[in-house]
Amino acid sequence: MTLRYKVGCTICNQKYLMRISVGHSEKQSHIIECSECKTNMSLELLVNFQNISCELNCIDNCEEIDFVDHGFESNGEYIIRNLHPELLIPKEFISDGVYNANIFEGGRLAEERKNKIGLIEESNLKITKDFISNLNRIDKNWDILKIAWKMKNNKQSNKLIEKQLQKYKSSTIKSDIEFDEIMFDFNNTILFPDFVDFTPNFSKNIREIFKHNNKMDEEYVKCIKYYKENLLSDNIKKFYDIYCDFFELYNDYKPFLTYITTSQEVNLESIVSSDNFEKTKMFYGKLFEAYTSNISFITMLHNIFKGRDFDKLENISFEKYLSTEKAARTENFKNTNEFKFFHEYIDSKLRNASHHGNIEIKDNIVTYKAGTPLKEYTMTYTKYLEMCTQLFLRFVILHQLQILKYYAYLKYNR
Repeated sequence: MTLRYKVGCTICNQKYLMRISVGHSEKQSHIIECSECKTNMSLELLVNFQNISCELNCIDNCEEIDFVDHGFESNGEYIIRNLHPELLIPKEFISDGVYNANIFEGGRLAEERKNKIGLIEESNLKITKDFISNLNRIDKNWDILKIAWKMKNNKQSNKLIEKQLQKYKSSTIKSDIEFDEIMFDFNNTILFPDFVDFTPNFSKNIREIFKHNNKMDEEYVKCIKYYKENLLSDNIKKFYDIYCDFFELYNDYKPFLTYITTSQEVNLESIVSSDNFEKTKMFYGKLFEAYTSNISFITMLHNIFKGRDFDKLENISFEKYLSTEKAARTENFKNTNEFKFFHEYIDSKLRNASHHGNIEIKDNIVTYKAGTPLKEYTMTYTKYLEMCTQLFLRFVILHQLQILKYYAYLKYNR
């Protein structure tokens, strides 16, 4: 369903016909830069799926107005803008008065998906429906988990945390289980469908290798103990902080989850429907810092995988590794097939520009500067957001692995 709303910029009075396609969330937000005065206009579509009704709220720098809607053409009196909360809009259709993203882009993705994996087998339909139900609750579930996670970090009573977790809604797990299991389920809704099996498969593969070698098995137990005593607390704080940043900007990254988690190629010339660059421009740098700090866990597993002590890299000790530049933290395993996934989407130039604010946008092109002397680089804003989302998915998988390994270790050693 695509709805038509007449909106005016309150700064320069430019008129817009906003053609908003309805997604799956009850609250769907968009930030659009005014074509005339470059002010950010903020809109919010509230959807009641039970009553099948929608309400538009104009949040910042815009208001609902009245003008003659000429149907498919604007006659130059207003600008047509197509918006969708979960899909990218091809550049050539951003102002098209007929285009329906659900039918055209959504249909294209569905057809390509069917050609790639075939029809879903009957036996898998229930779990697929369950995960999709969870996926549609993701923003509400995050609001619940965020409170519980903060209480856990601040060592609040388990009874209070459990009471908060009772609000978590899931089709795949019970609500009366421990925080880590609920967190694991929540992460699966982010990773579903194509990344949801990565964590158990990766874990199973390296565990099979470790358990058939006494030295590796001993080093693995030492690794988890070291992680618990030296890295766990700081790593969990970094996970929490980045999750908070990501979900504050969830509307900006949500379309990319749609494409990436179904292994669809992102058209880098397509346009996002929410452009909050003033906040997203810092995210890659912050994520890079947290990711390359927490990736030390993968390095320890890689050391064991290579037949070494968990705290010995090929040429340096683990303590020395922890003091090296974060840009090089994934270099030690980038050529190991089983581990190179965690090296992908590492771009130190983009990190430096994002982290230090040497980054700007104009007409969907991001320009950033890095190096000594400073050199200028460019990419589309769509590419920038894809980079952020791809690295965040790896951050989530890293979190999954640390939950799985540590939780299994606790059960084993109780």
